Amino acid sequence: MISSTHKNQKGFALVVVIVVMLMASFLASELIMLVRTELKISHNIKARAAGHFLAEAGISLGLFRVLGQRPIDVPAIGLEEDWENFYEGYEYDVYIPSGKVTYYVANENGKIDLNRSSPELLRLFLESFLGEDQEEQIDDILASLLDWRDSDDLYRDIGGRGAESETYGELEDPYIARNGPIGDPAEFFLINATEPLFGKFVPQEVFTVHNTSGKINFNSLSPAMLDFLTGGAKERVQAYREFKKELKRDLNQLDAREILGDSQYEKFQNHLDYKSKSNFYTIVGKGFLGVTQEDEFFMPDEDQIKKKTPGIMSSLLIEKTRTGSKYITRAWQEQYI
Repeated sequence: MISSTHKNQKGFALVVVIVVMLMASFLASELIMLVRTELKISHNIKARAAGHFLAEAGISLGLFRVLGQRPIDVPAIGLEEDWENFYEGYEYDVYIPSGKVTYYVANENGKIDLNRSSPELLRLFLESFLGEDQEEQIDDILASLLDWRDSDDLYRDIGGRGAESETYGELEDPYIARNGPIGDPAEFFLINATEPLFGKFVPQEVFTVHNTSGKINFNSLSPAMLDFLTGGAKERVQAYREFKKELKRDLNQLDAREILGDSQYEKFQNHLDYKSKSNFYTIVGKGFLGVTQEDEFFMPDEDQIKKKTPGIMSSLLIEKTRTGSKYITRAWQEQYI
């Protein structure tokens, strides 16, 4: 006959075994999760490092383009067909064994100058994001922009309240207004009332401080500026690219009207230029590890590609020297996309 004490011992042993098994299972699952996490982190680090070098490859190709030079072995990277035909603002794609490289070159005269462009042009740009019915908000931004640039402490009044150093000094993280010409497009988001626009565009892709004409060179539009002028109409974006490739010359007013359509052209005609160039160029390179031309067939949208693999975008601002064969680096920026 089995005693009750012996039964209790067997029951306790069973409980211990169950607890040990549960703990072992828990530790094993945690170990598996930790290994998976480490593998994912390692993969992302590798992808971002590779994306960095792919983006730099795009920058290098853009430099060759803007300096009128040629890589040593163009056929090796599949560029022999179109290397001689270079279009500013056009996004070029290159596929190499390690992934995809996208790059473009745009003259700074193809952007809106924060110091020289007219308030009317800036208003059109702000309306494209905020809506024409947000007149008070837009007036606030324009008044604050003018106050940011001027040297006095008097509040500008153009329908908006404006902002001076006193306004920024009352913020949780206070700073002072520049009270002089804007030195970097990134300053735009330091200006009062611009908060609703944060994250909707990259200031360096649409703004500049090196466009002495104050107008937009229609022949050197960055992709973001082309999207702005066409109102985001994909067929007009495509028409712009096809016109440049087929005509093989600078576009003119008649071309602009046909590409943009009558209403868009009449809206911007006084703000467009077709010849002016500065010595400043922006070169943008993007790198995506492991992306192939086959992937492009199934994922034509860049946002879909970004979901597959992390990308890197590098942006280089250069000033060409008078000879045009050398350059000075003025700014460099890199970000994840």
